[in-house]
Amino acid sequence: MSAGAFESSFYTSDDGTIHPIRIQPETRGLTIGGQANSAPSGPADENAALVRVSGGKRTLGLTPRKIRVRFTGEPPTGYKEGGTCTIAVLVPGHWNAYRKPRYQTGTYLGAAIEVVGSSPEGGLY
Repeated sequence: MSAGAFESSFYTSDDGTIHPIRIQPETRGLTIGGQANSAPSGPADENAALVRVSGGKRTLGLTPRKIRVRFTGEPPTGYKEGGTCTIAVLVPGHWNAYRKPRYQTGTYLGAAIEVVGSSPEGGLY
């Protein structure tokens, strides 16, 4: 579920290229194991494609690596108790830290969460 307007940001792909990406402000509101989901500093590399946050891995373009979290306590307003969210992770090192060990805890929008899954960067070119 999405709550805010989109804003421009940056994403580091697995090969180290800095890409432009449009995210919602709450994407940066994820913290797991004390590590915030910060974005790399820009600008984007020359000719770097825009990363598509939505869409499947079998469609054209780059889709970001994502982490799936479940609310373990009182969720933020507008979210289901025990519900899950899938959030783009903007830096490869953060994704590696977030997904191992599984069931790490943290916060998202001020609510307690635990990691329940992850998906790697993908897409067809």
